Amino acid sequence: MNISTTSQEVPFRFEELFFSRTDERGVILSGNSVFQRVSGYSWDELIDKPHKIIRHPDMPRAVFWLLWNTIKKGEPIGAYVKNRAKDGRHYWVFAIITPINGGYLSVRLKPGSALVAVVEQEYAALRQRELREDMAPADSAALLLARLAALGYPDYQAFMADALSKEVAARDVQLGRSPDSRVKRFGELVTASRSLLEQAETVFSAYSKNEYVSLNFQIQAAQLGTAGAAISQISKNYDLISSEIRQSMDRFMGSAVQVLRTVNTGLFLICVAQIQEEVLQLFQRESAGGETIHAEEMPRLRQQTIACQSKAVDGLQTIDAQASTFRDDCADMKRLAAALGVTRIMGKVESSRQLIARQSLVELIEDLETLQRSIANGLKEIDKSNQRVHYDTDHLLAESKRLLARAS
Repeated sequence: MNISTTSQEVPFRFEELFFSRTDERGVILSGNSVFQRVSGYSWDELIDKPHKIIRHPDMPRAVFWLLWNTIKKGEPIGAYVKNRAKDGRHYWVFAIITPINGGYLSVRLKPGSALVAVVEQEYAALRQRELREDMAPADSAALLLARLAALGYPDYQAFMADALSKEVAARDVQLGRSPDSRVKRFGELVTASRSLLEQAETVFSAYSKNEYVSLNFQIQAAQLGTAGAAISQISKNYDLISSEIRQSMDRFMGSAVQVLRTVNTGLFLICVAQIQEEVLQLFQRESAGGETIHAEEMPRLRQQTIACQSKAVDGLQTIDAQASTFRDDCADMKRLAAALGVTRIMGKVESSRQLIARQSLVELIEDLETLQRSIANGLKEIDKSNQRVHYDTDHLLAESKRLLARAS
């Protein structure tokens, strides 16, 4: 195997999709003609062989560790994979693996988005480090997740959803067709959900910067002696309200994180269903031409397609319910922000009664006013994003239910 051969890429077209089925150990049980032709192996060399027969040495072990760790939990996963053909040439795919009874289904497409170049760089650097440090796969996976976080992806789920949606969009452009309306709207829902979380984090940050206000009020009250009794009571009032705000923010932040995860999962599943449906159409055309190898694969693939669409609908229903909870949470936090305003006014009035106005007390009141304003403004923006989430979810839910009913 010479260097010139190993540096070459096996050509295949954007409209071509790979398919294979393995058992629970990853042993190949079936596949389509694209997989066989591009890999360069005969069927006798592929069937009953481990799928790693096409593994390329440039691939980081981290990716396969994440892959197996996910599908063994019964969850689907998507990943960029560099494969090696029998003659030493390579080819890149975006692989989607979904668990089924007794094994796994995999469909793969040709990647064409700008993200591929980023992934190639990251994989190369990670693989070099794996080899240099003789790194365990789990440790390498942790490094990969850290790199993804640095690139703006909070977890692998967010990355694979964004990556697959970008590859589906790039493929649509290459094939000269309009994008799936649900993929587009899910992308908008991801943006709205991310904005919702970012605004919640902004409000929480404003609160965190002022979490010692109560203690500072108590210090001021102690320094004023008996004249500071009212300030001490104001401090207690603030402490109670602040504690409620903290609890509401913790609950809201946790829910916002979960909504974003659910949206990313839905985006991924809708894209998976689209690609699986295309493989089904390909099988149907080949079957009409006399190909019989796909007869037993089509029911499995159709079942998976429907399952993906169904899970996406379930997720949308969860998000829709959560949007209503967000409205209630916002109303509750607005009430608390108003109570904070009353406490601030009481503090301002009391500080003006002191014979000698303490500058530090005045500054505390000003800080309280800034906090109240930050929370109020943040809640307005959260309301807007939540309305957008609710609007996009309702439209997606209606469209997805119609398509699921038709597919079923």
